[in-house]
Amino acid sequence: MKKFMIAAGALSLLAFGACKKDAQDTAPKSVNAAVVNLPSGSTLPNVIPAGDEYVLQANGTYFLDGKCYVDSLGKITINAGAQIRGVKKATPAEASALVVTRGATIAALGDSANPIIFTSAEATPAVGDWGGIVILGRAQTNQNQLGSDPVIEGINLPSLPAGVNVGYGSASTTFNTESSGIFRYVRILYAGAAIVDGNELNSLTLGGVGSGTELHHVEAAYGQDDSFEFFGGTVNAHHLVSLNTNDDIFDFDFGYTGTLQFIVGVRRTTGTGAVYADANGIESDNNAAGNGLLPLTQAKISNLTLISGTATAAATGTLNGARLRRNTNYIIKNSVLFGYNNGVSLEGGSAAYVANFTDNLVHGFSTVVTGGTLPADNTTATGSNPQTAFGISAPYGTGLAFQPYPTATSPAATGADFSGTTGFTAVAYRGAFAPGSKAWLNTWTVGL
Repeated sequence: MKKFMIAAGALSLLAFGACKKDAQDTAPKSVNAAVVNLPSGSTLPNVIPAGDEYVLQANGTYFLDGKCYVDSLGKITINAGAQIRGVKKATPAEASALVVTRGATIAALGDSANPIIFTSAEATPAVGDWGGIVILGRAQTNQNQLGSDPVIEGINLPSLPAGVNVGYGSASTTFNTESSGIFRYVRILYAGAAIVDGNELNSLTLGGVGSGTELHHVEAAYGQDDSFEFFGGTVNAHHLVSLNTNDDIFDFDFGYTGTLQFIVGVRRTTGTGAVYADANGIESDNNAAGNGLLPLTQAKISNLTLISGTATAAATGTLNGARLRRNTNYIIKNSVLFGYNNGVSLEGGSAAYVANFTDNLVHGFSTVVTGGTLPADNTTATGSNPQTAFGISAPYGTGLAFQPYPTATSPAATGADFSGTTGFTAVAYRGAFAPGSKAWLNTWTVGL
């Protein structure tokens, strides 16, 4: 008989039988698969076995006490409005986290009125109370070319349950269109854990995830490390939000080649999580060695808005709007970056890649760019008050006073250029928001 943990006082409810197909999301099942409907109040098990599906009820409350691994061919379904609370542990190596392994799937089925919420189980939550979410797939990375599969960061390998594998990616393109499931309308709050420097859990970590995965409307707030880190893979995403994460907002490594559009990173100088250390808006590397292993990292980004600091100064501990280093390639266009001391840092890549940084509005309090020259079709500004320079309505307020969109006369209100690109939704404006509107943030985000 398969074993799983149920929180004290919860009903024990097991429903064994053939898996019923979900019209929106399917995953392979073994002949003896079990569908386990966890009652609200349950603690997720250490391992969701291969072939089994664990279902979290709509609007229920659940607990992560340590790691929960969804084993290969296993599945976790999280229905709209569910809350998953990570228990704070004694050390970062023990941090509570949900890890969807290679070949497993997740169906996080939030909606705009009932987002799924991952948060701390502490009565008074704090940055880094729990680890975060890790999704692993079999899409190509440039690390699998080295003869063995990389293992994902942030996991204390001696603690892995028998038979569980946290390797990711593959050396070929065979699985580039693979689906790891659905992850939509989700908040991730107070996550992040660093075992040692360079071995950390982020709010959301994606390793070798394929483009068949549905990933959108995800907010990562008050994180101890990066908000979103992509280790290789081809997954595409849209409508991502970061608020006050301690380290980088978007981090790309190991040959990631997906497409991102309508994405936002906000750093304030006060409030929860407003402590930063060597923090960039974007950090992108081909790999730590900066060599030419293929595929080259090339995140394709349009309609990004990065807001940091105040009208007069960058937030302490922040560095660059975008740090493009170690032989990374990139496509960054139709975006608005302001509030860092330096707008863009070009480090160690081919001069030819810089031609892919186009039609953006870039500000730096001290410098717009270091290490090179941006193409002439970018609009740039230095010094105080980037809000005025770029015509952004009110980027430094909160709640109703947070208006990160361009005014009608802003240079960001027009000028978007999608020529020569695929995979983007063509709009006239630059940055993540249409003039006069932040409607897509409504109802499902928090703290903005």
